[in-house]
Amino acid sequence: MFRSLLMLLVALSLGGCIESEAPLVEERRLLLSGEDFSAYDAPDGGRYEKLVTYAARSIDLSFESEGSDWFYLYSGVSLYPRASDALMTSYAETFGASFGLRGSGLVEQELPLQTKLAARASLKLLTQDGEPVGNLFYATVGNKSMFAIFTGVYFERAEDFEAFVAPKLLALRQYEHDDPLLTWAGRTLGFGE
Repeated sequence: MFRSLLMLLVALSLGGCIESEAPLVEERRLLLSGEDFSAYDAPDGGRYEKLVTYAARSIDLSFESEGSDWFYLYSGVSLYPRASDALMTSYAETFGASFGLRGSGLVEQELPLQTKLAARASLKLLTQDGEPVGNLFYATVGNKSMFAIFTGVYFERAEDFEAFVAPKLLALRQYEHDDPLLTWAGRTLGFGE
């Protein structure tokens, strides 16, 4: 048993701690994508990604739109073993996005949300030269966090966005994921087969 544990530790340190995979269909459904904006005639083309970080025991899913000169969407969902990890990620994403927008000419205006589906949620209207151009959204749902920024389509009323995003937040709340480190260790050591 000691030898197996030692091999596991060596494999983790030598084999890399991050792995890129194609997201599963049920994982893609957690993300906002161009399809969710089809009622606004937004293009649905884009790229999905999934990064598994074994050392942090996290799964990061993302969708980024492609091929449009008027619509942009980046949507991310992070899955963690603990709610505190999701909360820290949410704060970091918020800070990072706000910092990144400083030099862009975009101004953030808070739109108060009333959603009960997330523990911490924020929606901001993005304006440029006083005109709305998009939104910035983040939320934590248990041990999961969600982040989205989009331009070309925007919501000026928080209640309209809440109705729009509620199915995604509900799906995120109901989604159960396995700890990637424990799953990998089980596969590597031959448990559960």
